[in-house]
Amino acid sequence: MLPHIDLTHQLLLRGATITVLVTPKSYPYLDPLRSLHSREHFKTLILLFPSHPSIPSGPPSDLPDVILGSSFLSPWINKVADAFPLKSICFLPINAHAISTLWGQEDRGFFDEFETATTESYGLVVNTFYELEPELVESVTAMFTTHHRVWTVGPLLAVKAGVDRGGSSSLPPEIGLIRLTVEQTAALAAALETSAMRFIWAVRDAAMKVNSGDNYGDDVDVIPAGFEERVKDKGLVIRGWAPQTMILEHRAVGSYLTHLGWGSALEGMVGGVVMLAWPMQAGHFYNAKLLIDDLGVAARVGENKDSVPDSGKLARVLADSVKDDFPERVRLMKLREKGMEAIQEGGSSYNNLDELVAEMCV
Repeated sequence: MLPHIDLTHQLLLRGATITVLVTPKSYPYLDPLRSLHSREHFKTLILLFPSHPSIPSGPPSDLPDVILGSSFLSPWINKVADAFPLKSICFLPINAHAISTLWGQEDRGFFDEFETATTESYGLVVNTFYELEPELVESVTAMFTTHHRVWTVGPLLAVKAGVDRGGSSSLPPEIGLIRLTVEQTAALAAALETSAMRFIWAVRDAAMKVNSGDNYGDDVDVIPAGFEERVKDKGLVIRGWAPQTMILEHRAVGSYLTHLGWGSALEGMVGGVVMLAWPMQAGHFYNAKLLIDDLGVAARVGENKDSVPDSGKLARVLADSVKDDFPERVRLMKLREKGMEAIQEGGSSYNNLDELVAEMCV
């Protein structure tokens, strides 16, 4: 949902009037937008389940010009748009490499319906920037659309200009919503303890049920006993949610252990933080192919959700990753510069957002 919020913010800044359909549970995510933009231009329609008298029956009297949504995962959006009729523009919060990989498979099976809905939409909005993958953007435009309306608008992040990165000597491990096994956690803890790295380790669920052995069914702390006390002078363990973007923007942070979800990858890239990649599932592997194999701006430290890294090797990579001459860092900083230029006035993504708003209002 966060990329959609970032895109909405950029469109509102350009004078668009937007109504967001949202469920009650997700409504608080819109608070930043509600505080920044007037109700005249930013509106919400809360979808209550089951239906509620506060939602009028029949079509609204004031129809919008465009439905902007993800027909990739919600193919019914095009049918709604056709019924009025309205333009249906598809937003894909992924990169062009992932799109071409998904749609380029001969046996797409489950994705056939979604691909059809996406390619039949009025246009595509993609959370990448042209300079990151120009050939792939051109390929997606030529091969997977009939209208050739593809707007790259990324990186869609709340970038703070003028941040001096200074020295980089610490690392925040982040494995998102994916839970590490006891063995994987032990390997990561050993690597952090062995290395000379200062670190922040965000552990969403420190308690895990044991499904074997004498402690079957019991909740156990996956953080090794005594670990926090032993590393208290150089490391911090955060149990639960952590302010990831704020941490990555800090000038002392040099590298970042991540599963390589695309949103997290863009945050690391814009922050100028080297990504140590441990892809786990789905799109993580497409992103790894692009960022590790093709662009060389990330280093692989894990293979998949079942792999357990060698703690000694991992410790050495952690230590090397904060050095100024780390090859991935050198390449990343050059790519970061291109990304920052893309979202500044006159840049490719900035101009594409202007063109998108103009197209929506025609």
